Amino acid sequence: MNEAATDHLHRGPEIAEVLGARLESVLHHYEQRLLASGVGVDDPRVLRFCSLQARAVIEDSLQALGSRRPLDRMRSVDAERGNRTVTFPYQANWRLEDPRTAIKLLFDVVVEAVSASMRHHPETCRCTVEAAVSLHHSIMWRFQAALETKTREMLHETAQSFLENRRSISRDLHDRVGYAVSVAKQNVELVRLYRALDAPSADAKLVEAEDSLRTALEEVRQLASELRVHARIEGLENALRHCAQALRAPDAAFDIVVTGHESWLSDDTMDELFQALREALRNAFAHSMASTVTVRVDIAPHQTRAVVEDDGVGFEVAQRPGGVGLASMRERIERLGGSVAISSHTGRGVFVEFLLPTKSR
Repeated sequence: MNEAATDHLHRGPEIAEVLGARLESVLHHYEQRLLASGVGVDDPRVLRFCSLQARAVIEDSLQALGSRRPLDRMRSVDAERGNRTVTFPYQANWRLEDPRTAIKLLFDVVVEAVSASMRHHPETCRCTVEAAVSLHHSIMWRFQAALETKTREMLHETAQSFLENRRSISRDLHDRVGYAVSVAKQNVELVRLYRALDAPSADAKLVEAEDSLRTALEEVRQLASELRVHARIEGLENALRHCAQALRAPDAAFDIVVTGHESWLSDDTMDELFQALREALRNAFAHSMASTVTVRVDIAPHQTRAVVEDDGVGFEVAQRPGGVGLASMRERIERLGGSVAISSHTGRGVFVEFLLPTKSR
């Protein structure tokens, strides 16, 4: 193919020049379309992130179109850092449909701008298609980077959650089982000491040793019960009651109510919901110093809503970073297409809400 034919088929430099001249106008129009669609209305960080990414995506496309070479790298969305590291702030208040809406609107706005700018060009359709293809390549590069980043974060959070679970089991074995076994061992040693000199005291210490060993055995059984995912076998409400009974402090009360048909939940959804609720119960009993913890689960054909609420000391959500337990809860629920909301203030307890779509079995 000769050079003239190539120029006829590749209008990249012309498109780059026209679109580059309108870049700020295109970005402004894009932000207006985002707000009109509801993206970023509740959280300015979402709007800023979309705007920064849109600028970087378009600049990537302009570079590829202008150089007549395929896209080979991404521009950084963080100009102050002066490097090519692309960051993805997942902590922003994204709704499930926001990313899809943002990408669709970016395509619409850029394609409309190219079509309008080159409407008098003899090959308007070809130019529009070429711009759309370049834009698609840039978006997919960033989408791949986002997936890789998210995958690394999830693997890290999973590893941290696994380590935290091991630490929790270790603490429980030491505090709950180890103490009872230690008391039993001490009493057995006293039995040996008293056996020849004070038979009644030796018998009393033997009884205490037996009681301590019974306590240790019961603690082991309770720990094993907490580690089992048995919501489907025993029913969600019974499983949560057993879990709360094992986790609560002696002076703490709990109230658990589950309504709706559990058959509307798949096995996977049931297990993940139980795990998330168990983590919320663990946090409530371990950190809130609450006198009462309440759990309400409403299973409906299309959506399941679960709430864990306590009357404890509470905390300021904005000032407290999410821990491994919270990250684990979010991962479990969001993997099922649901959401997690936490509301709390110092002295006013904590309110945790899970919303997830119900999958019919």
